[in-house]
Amino acid sequence: METNKSFPASAQSKVLWFLLAGLAVMIFSTIVYRVEHPSIVQHEEQRRMPGGDMENMGGMGNITALMQKLQDHPEDIDTMRALGMAFMDMQAWEKSQSFWDMLLKKDPHDVIALNQKGICLFELKHYAEAAEQFEHMLSTEAHNYHAHYNLGILYKHYLEQPDKAKPHFQTVLDAKIDDPELVESAKRELGPDK
Repeated sequence: METNKSFPASAQSKVLWFLLAGLAVMIFSTIVYRVEHPSIVQHEEQRRMPGGDMENMGGMGNITALMQKLQDHPEDIDTMRALGMAFMDMQAWEKSQSFWDMLLKKDPHDVIALNQKGICLFELKHYAEAAEQFEHMLSTEAHNYHAHYNLGILYKHYLEQPDKAKPHFQTVLDAKIDDPELVESAKRELGPDK
C-alpha cells in the first residue's frame, strides 16, 4: 500500500499541534465564561407526577398523550406541571413557560411554577422578569434559599446590581442549610472575605 507523500509528516505534526492548541483554547475559554457567567440553580420540589415519573415521560408520543389529556381535562394541574417539565427537559423554554403561566393563573403563589417560570425566563435571557419571579417566590416562601441564590446570581451577573445581590447570598450563608454545594457557591459569589 502506498502512502500519500503530498502531505509531509512535519506538516501533519504541525496541523495536529494546531488542532490541539485550538481545543485547549476552547476548553479554557469555556471555563472562563462559566466562572464569569454562572448559572442559576434549578430546584425542583416535585419531579414525580401521577401516572409515572418524569424520566419516563419524555418523547413526543408521551407529550402528545399529555396534551390530549389536558385537552380532555383542562383543569388538570398535574398534567400542566408534567407538560411544563417535559418541555423544560427538551429546552423548549417558551412552550414550557406557557404551562407554568397556566398554573400561575390558577394559583399565583405556586412556588414550583414560579421557580420553573423564573428558570425559563432566565434561559430566554429575560433577566429582569426572571428576577421578578424569584422575588414573588420569596414573598410566598421567604425561606426559599434557592430563590435567594438565583436572585443573587441575576443581580450580580446579569442585571449589574451587585449591591442587591449581596443580601441574597448572605441569607443563604446565614441560614446554615444542609446544602453544601449551594452554601459553597454563595460563599464564592460573596468573595474571599466570607
